Amino acid sequence: MKKWIFPIVLLLMLAACQSPQQEVHYIAKSKHWKAVYHSNTEEGLRLFYLGDHHNLGPLVITVEGTKEAINVADVQVNQEGYYAFTKKESAKLFKHDAKPTIEIEWQSNRETLEVKNQS
Repeated sequence: MKKWIFPIVLLLMLAACQSPQQEVHYIAKSKHWKAVYHSNTEEGLRLFYLGDHHNLGPLVITVEGTKEAINVADVQVNQEGYYAFTKKESAKLFKHDAKPTIEIEWQSNRETLEVKNQS
């Protein structure tokens, strides 16, 4: 029994010393759009249209971070009324203490969302 005490204590000490992965949560809202990013989910940045999305038409989206940017054109929201970026694309821009901006253009409209860290 004594020979198991040291490995168990060592294992507990190593588990306690590991730094937990910090979760990052970002939310932004404008008159027509809501943006949500949570680092602990399998999805990336999601942009929800707050109105009737059935005749929304093509979107032009620009997400600018501190050192990176994503530009997509001629994309559509899905049946649930949102457009989603991949987790890999989003993780580059949404790091702890980042302040990305999102610009969305549709049907001769344009809005800019200033994203705030909710962590």
